[in-house]
Amino acid sequence: MLLKDIDWNILWQEAQLRKSWRKKEKGDWDKRAAAFAKRNDDSEFANRFFDFVKPKSHWRVLDIGCGPGTLAIPFAARVKSVTAVDFSSAMLQELEKRAHLQRITNIRTVQASWTDNWEESAIPPHEIVVSSRSLSVTDLRGALEKMNDWATEKIFIVDRVGNGPFDSDLFAVLQRDFEPGPDYIFTVNLLYQMGIHPTIEYIQLEQTRIFTSREEALASSRWMFDDLSAEDEKRLASYVDERLIYKAEGCWSFRRKSPVKWALLSWEKRKN
Repeated sequence: MLLKDIDWNILWQEAQLRKSWRKKEKGDWDKRAAAFAKRNDDSEFANRFFDFVKPKSHWRVLDIGCGPGTLAIPFAARVKSVTAVDFSSAMLQELEKRAHLQRITNIRTVQASWTDNWEESAIPPHEIVVSSRSLSVTDLRGALEKMNDWATEKIFIVDRVGNGPFDSDLFAVLQRDFEPGPDYIFTVNLLYQMGIHPTIEYIQLEQTRIFTSREEALASSRWMFDDLSAEDEKRLASYVDERLIYKAEGCWSFRRKSPVKWALLSWEKRKN
C-alpha cells in the first residue's frame, strides 16, 4: 500500500467508533454548559493558546465549537470582532452572560453545527477560523475543508495529543476499558493529503491544578463519565482524595500522574 492510498478520513471514522467515550450530543452539552463554563474560567489553556497565536487587532475571528467562550471572550479583547458558533444554545447563553458581565460588545453568537449551511446562518468568511478542541465530527475532511473555505488569512486547530484531558489511571480505578480515539496525527496526515502542511506547536498543561474546594476537584474528574454508579462515585472520590492536598482556605492542589497535552495546528490560507 502506498501513502496516497490511505484514506485518513475512513481511518478517523473507524477510530471514532472504538473510543471509550461517546460523542456528546446537543442535549448533553446543554446539561453540562454551566459546569463546563465554571471549569474553564481563567483557563490556563487559553493563556497558553494566546502565547502562540498572538492575535492582531484587524482580525475578525470565527470560533467554531466555541463552548462558553473559553477563547471567544479573551479573543474579543484582542481583535476587531468574534463570531462564536456552537450547536448548544446553553453554551451560547453562558458565553453571552460572561460577555455581558465583562461589557464585551464585539461578539456575535450563532447557533449552528459543523454540518449546517453557514451561508444560511449569515456567517461570512473571516480572516481567522478557529476550532479549539471541537473536532468531534464524523466527516473530518469535510470539516477541514469548511474551515479552509471560510478563512481568508489563517486557520488554527487545537487537537488532542494521546489521552488529552482524559485520565487513563482513573479509568483503570473504575475498572473501565480506555481507548481515547483518534488524535491530532489523523488531522495532520489528512491535511498533508489535502496539500496543507501545518505548523505544529504543543500546549502542555501543568500536572498540578488548584481548586477552591474538594467538590470542584471531584467535578474536574467526574466530567469524563456519563453513568457513574454509587460504587463508581466512591472509587472516584477515593482516587481524587489520595491526590488532593489542602493548602489553605479555598485552596486545594490536585496532581495528575500524566500531563494534559494538546497540539496547535495552524496554516496560512493559500491565495489562488
